[in-house]
Amino acid sequence: MHGGEFELLEGSWPGHLIVIEFPGRAQARAWYDSDAYQAIAALRTDNSDSDVILIDGVGPEHKATDVLG
Repeated sequence: MHGGEFELLEGSWPGHLIVIEFPGRAQARAWYDSDAYQAIAALRTDNSDSDVILIDGVGPEHKATDVLG
């Protein structure tokens, strides 16, 4: 395991998370769709159970309490 110890409070998370930051969604999608990544994608998909998701970030002015009602 890389990183520190974690304590799972709910669910069944296996403890693995990889985050890759891109300047924006278009750049992330271009990387994912690129011939270079697609040529090696099977190394991941054939050897792991994983999900790939794109998530838009929030700006520095974001406050989590702003979404509470």
